[in-house]
Amino acid sequence: MRSLTEQNIRTRAYRLWQAAGEPNIKFDAFWYQAEKELLEERTRETANPGRSKSTRRVVRRRDAAVTGTH
Repeated sequence: MRSLTEQNIRTRAYRLWQAAGEPNIKFDAFWYQAEKELLEERTRETANPGRSKSTRRVVRRRDAAVTGTH
């Protein structure tokens, strides 16, 4: 199982924030949602170890700097 890193969470949270229309609210809600989603994905991967990589959801990374000041 892949480890969950702060950068994984930051990247996912930034995408969630963008998808929400980049609202001018605290970033914490997006951070917690991202962490929850990533943990659920890793739990599914652990529960289904025989699943091939080709069937896993592919998430493209963007180069985006996110600070905790949002």
